[in-house]
Amino acid sequence: MQSFRQFLAAGHCSPALRIGVRALSTSDSASLKKNVASILDSLSLKPGTTLVQNCGDSEIGKVVIQLAKERKLQTLSIIDDKPGNPDTIEELKALGADIVVPESYTKTWYMKRLAGEMRPSAGLNFSDGYQATAVGKAVTTGGTFLTYGKELPKYVAYEGSARKPVEWSTFIKEKNLKVLNM
Repeated sequence: MQSFRQFLAAGHCSPALRIGVRALSTSDSASLKKNVASILDSLSLKPGTTLVQNCGDSEIGKVVIQLAKERKLQTLSIIDDKPGNPDTIEELKALGADIVVPESYTKTWYMKRLAGEMRPSAGLNFSDGYQATAVGKAVTTGGTFLTYGKELPKYVAYEGSARKPVEWSTFIKEKNLKVLNM
């Protein structure tokens, strides 16, 4: 896993050498696939279960989608809000993604309903900020939340709700989440 940590840590390199969650060179793809496979193995997911991930349109997100499809897992992938999302969504579905939603969708009650229907038992967090919160909220109570090399926000925010933000530690206890930090 050390080489995978190096992928994530090297985001400060020049654009030509940039290796991070959003862009990896093709020479690293075999190593990336092996490391993502070991992450999925550590979650012990059975065929038919659902996992939710952020950065679904990144290189790592695409590998997660492909390996999940091979393992007969359902995926709920969150992507950044940006122009061209319909094309990105179609590209990810062609790779085997089941459901792909933009970050703005995760702030609506539709996401809560979707997560309730899909019941993701595991969440993969490869991002800082609100997308980490969205993954945590989507994981079913008692599920596993894996965050890789990222700082979690201090609070879990509830957009448009009368409920006040809660600290991550409280949120994790309330949802009885198993947390893996890699």
